[in-house]
Amino acid sequence: MSDAWGNYWEKGHSTTFGEYYSDGYTHGYIAKWLKDIIEQRSGEKLDLFEVGCGNASLLPCLFDLNVKGSYTGIDAAKVGVSESATRRNKKLLDVELISETPIEQFKSEKQFDLVLSIYGIEYSDTDQSLSVIKNCVKSGGQVFLLMHHADSYICEQSKKAITEFEFEKMQKAVNKLRSLNTELDKLGGDVEKLPSSGKAEKSRAFLNKFIAKIMNQAADKRNPVMVDFCSIVLVFFKRIKGSKDERKKHIDSIMPDFTASKERFLQMVNVAKNEKEMDIFKTKMEASGFKNVIIKPVITDRGPVAWSVQAD
Repeated sequence: MSDAWGNYWEKGHSTTFGEYYSDGYTHGYIAKWLKDIIEQRSGEKLDLFEVGCGNASLLPCLFDLNVKGSYTGIDAAKVGVSESATRRNKKLLDVELISETPIEQFKSEKQFDLVLSIYGIEYSDTDQSLSVIKNCVKSGGQVFLLMHHADSYICEQSKKAITEFEFEKMQKAVNKLRSLNTELDKLGGDVEKLPSSGKAEKSRAFLNKFIAKIMNQAADKRNPVMVDFCSIVLVFFKRIKGSKDERKKHIDSIMPDFTASKERFLQMVNVAKNEKEMDIFKTKMEASGFKNVIIKPVITDRGPVAWSVQAD
């Protein structure tokens, strides 16, 4: 599971939603959710723990809110602090990131005022992780979670995206790209000489036709995943004068990136919970020792987007 997300986080994204929240969760319903939580503790020095933190997704907003204290983030994938957080760092928070460590395996003497998770805890084995988290909460501390809602448009879009990966066609295009690149290597990387290679010209013609077929459709008829794929293929031609290693690295990354992308969509759909499943989750929380568990949907103009969970 963590490999698919490690592939994503290594690209520097600050949140699960990529370019939509490219500057971290600093706007929209998640920023409001976090601001409301922090305002309840206004003026306090806080020790914060983010579960399933990715590239420290909450840090940019925490810095904007001038929160003082400490931030610890944990994730099963290989993660780092995003550029969005780094350029905001006001030294008000001591930051620690615990990478490649599932929450189920976390052991620490430290306890926290707030344990937070945005679309993270549900990816864990909650039979184990909830008791770990309970032990992390200070006396008087609280847990706040946002979890994937099975009836959300986020879930609907993910289900749709799963059907849009045309791997057989992708692989053919990548093979042609690799063939063209092999010919370029034989020519010492001299792009001007490429037209002299019949094999390279055939590959280029195939790719032109392939991309045109996908892109030359009405916007509402295009396959978004395949449009993204074409964009990545075209990046090769922007970098065609780069080094042999750079060109090979780009080609080698294409199929693993899209395979990991589909895996992330599948995981998201699988962990999203309906009302009955959230009742079971509440029972698990109470069995783990949590008190005053409150679960309700977060509703926007696009319908439910998450389950909001809080507990003492």
